[in-house]
Amino acid sequence: MADELKFEVKGHVAWLTMNRPEVHNALSYALNQALADAWEEVKNNDDIWIAVLTGAGRSFCSGMDLKERAQVDAAGEDWSKKHTIGNAMPDGVWKPVIAAIRGYCLAGGWQLAQLSDFRFVSDQATLGIREVKRGLMPAWTVDLPRIIGLGNALEVVLTGEYITPQRALEMGFATRVVPDDKLYEEVEAFAAILEENAPLSVRGLKEVLYRGVTLTRQEGMQIAGHILAPIKYSEDIKEGPRAFAEKRAPVWKGR
Repeated sequence: MADELKFEVKGHVAWLTMNRPEVHNALSYALNQALADAWEEVKNNDDIWIAVLTGAGRSFCSGMDLKERAQVDAAGEDWSKKHTIGNAMPDGVWKPVIAAIRGYCLAGGWQLAQLSDFRFVSDQATLGIREVKRGLMPAWTVDLPRIIGLGNALEVVLTGEYITPQRALEMGFATRVVPDDKLYEEVEAFAAILEENAPLSVRGLKEVLYRGVTLTRQEGMQIAGHILAPIKYSEDIKEGPRAFAEKRAPVWKGR
């Protein structure tokens, strides 16, 4: 991984730490590329069951590096060919992703949080989608109403104002708001709960829930059957009942 991103695996949990603290982890071209590489590793490494995304220093991520964007524009280059945040978390990352948020979580930083499954937010954080104040048009906000409802999404996107942690919790964007000095402790405890569970079941059910949210019940059941079918023949599906009968903790193999 590049210097812009720290990548560390603890047990079955990958920690991705954006590492540009001097600019509140603004998303440069290099950082976006490093994130894209890291998500591919999370996606394809069977020993990784969970991922935590966070930022070094005082902030999660302040969004696009506008200074770099201005330099690219001034040079007459096509920013869309250099800007890769859309690939930062590719389709098929069905392992749970937790965003650990402190300080600024703005614009593209909000997007990264939005792409995560769980959002643990420091009570000192500042959130928002500020693009309308810069004349920008974040197409990725199309998915936001699914998470927080249309009314709340309109408020966040069209006003461009800062959102407090408590308001983010009320909207359903924040999973939990915790004291700033307890943020990583809370995230680690939550990740440990996820890590206790059968990884194939967790992965399959995450995919079922995401795919099913826009389908009819009948369509959803058909998709669920297709996704979960391989797990019926896994070693782990036998291990769960066996461990229960033997009165011990299950030993998951992820296969």
